Amino acid sequence: MKARASIMVIGSEILKGVTLDTNSNWLARKLTNLGFEVVRILVVPDSIEDISWGLRALLGLSSLIVTTGGLGFTEDDITAEAIASSLGLKLDKNEEAFNMIKARHGDEAYKYVKAAFMPEKARPLPNEVGVSPGFLLEFQGRLVIALPGVPAEMREMFERYVEPLLQKVTGRASVKASIVTGHMVEAEVDGYIKDLRRLSDVYIKTHAERPVKVTIVAYGNSAEDACIRLNEVLSEISKRLRVVHVEKTETCQ
Repeated sequence: MKARASIMVIGSEILKGVTLDTNSNWLARKLTNLGFEVVRILVVPDSIEDISWGLRALLGLSSLIVTTGGLGFTEDDITAEAIASSLGLKLDKNEEAFNMIKARHGDEAYKYVKAAFMPEKARPLPNEVGVSPGFLLEFQGRLVIALPGVPAEMREMFERYVEPLLQKVTGRASVKASIVTGHMVEAEVDGYIKDLRRLSDVYIKTHAERPVKVTIVAYGNSAEDACIRLNEVLSEISKRLRVVHVEKTETCQ
């Protein structure tokens, strides 16, 4: 069974339509590729009550919760405080996090001290692009990871520090293929392959385009296992559909 993950996007500017959320889409793809089943994506405003409510709800659904946004040194950056409050933990100045800020900003670090306050026992994650460190925290068998909201900062932090950790956690890998078919009607394509959706370790999605496209994600205990599973499904689909083009994950070429 795949581990379950949820994503919480924090920011009133997203709910007001001021900022377009691209972080959740990127994170969902990353987590899926790591073998997680993403079960919820939640957007909440910059409110301690709403963040706390969201975190408690997601803790009941997932073994991993990734938050993005609300880390920083301005008045509305309250994610760390909300997470601490929700879990009944103290909010303390994390000296390791403050040293990360000092290493990048020297004598100006005092301006950003708020970004070093984290829930007790949190492990800070360096921010190589911006100011505010992220952090990860284990709580009652769950893992909470808080990342910045700025996409460049979030992506760099995830790929450099979070992704290698999660690869060890899941012991799973996934690979993907995109198929362009020679069919123009999605219902027709679905009729030919719908039974394949019941296969284990496979996700299949048809797209209502002309021509119809099909996305396949296959899972395994290694990239090699996932590629074997992917190729098995592709072989079966090729027997049932007119396949024009297949683009696979690089590791499976």
